[in-house]
Amino acid sequence: MIAVKCNPDSYIWSYIWACRAVEDAVIDDLDTELVEAFLAAVRERDPSGLGRFPDDTELLRRAGVTVGNGQPTVAGLLALGVHPQQWFPRYVIQAAAQPLPTDSAATRARNQITISGPIPRMLDTALSWAARTFDTAIVAELDGSVHDRPIYPLVAFRELVANALIHRDLDHWSTGLAVEVRLLRDRLVVGNPGGLYGITVDRLGRDAVTSARNARLVAICQHVRSPESGARVIEALASGIPTINEALDEYGLPPAHYIDSGIRFTVVLHAHATRRPQTTAEPTALETRLGRTERRVYDALSTKGRTVDELSDELGLSAPNVRETLRRLRDRGLVLQQGGKGQATVYQRVTS
Repeated sequence: MIAVKCNPDSYIWSYIWACRAVEDAVIDDLDTELVEAFLAAVRERDPSGLGRFPDDTELLRRAGVTVGNGQPTVAGLLALGVHPQQWFPRYVIQAAAQPLPTDSAATRARNQITISGPIPRMLDTALSWAARTFDTAIVAELDGSVHDRPIYPLVAFRELVANALIHRDLDHWSTGLAVEVRLLRDRLVVGNPGGLYGITVDRLGRDAVTSARNARLVAICQHVRSPESGARVIEALASGIPTINEALDEYGLPPAHYIDSGIRFTVVLHAHATRRPQTTAEPTALETRLGRTERRVYDALSTKGRTVDELSDELGLSAPNVRETLRRLRDRGLVLQQGGKGQATVYQRVTS
């Protein structure tokens, strides 16, 4: 790697570093399968912008994957490289589970793994590790079907790992640090080098804005696809935290706990289910068939009107999710919608 002195507190340095060419790297150090999928996605999703360049070499250069002579950049290798750890040995995921009570006293960890490769392949491997490591519960659905369900929602885990890989600090001070995943008996912990950038913990999931320390890496990864599923690696739509919140809510788990220490960002998921507040009135038969999110929204309503934004802030759910839930409650005769035509739209619980 190129050694350049810079203030480690400067976020602009992480962006500059990501855009620099990697010494000794050549175009053959890019993963052909990932690059072809990237080029196809760019031309399909952005045909009038980046995708309008017919020459692959020029498109990769303008996307920041390579520089003028075809040499890969830091961001290009991290997102699309064959083996970025040749230059960045600690840009990996260190995952492990806490020993079980039945394990011997000499057991330090279970299912320990070091995950390497480019970001999309690391993400796929992390999901495979979670699927075989998380405990499962037998869950009966409303339609009578029975399924094995992991203790933590995989969609939430995927968002946490993707965020950690994309937003970790790339400055020289963090080159010896890895993204860490620890599965403990009562919680799941995911941490990455570098704190939040452009947003505070209390606004996570509430402000519909994207804020990226590694803007070039984010710009590349929004067109990168999973080699296993073909799914996007990221959306860059500020939808990650709301997705985590909604998935945890559907599982009956407490909201994620976010810790920003400035040099490290940590997310903790707790395994214990939430308890619903007791009410004096017995629920009707219709109310008992509500889904978990429907019940939360319904319980937050009263005979006094509430707006979508008020419910979104109180419950930590995205506005579109609240709006759709209210529509379902209204269609079932449980919620009354009022307002419109220049007045704020409010929702209130229907009283018998």
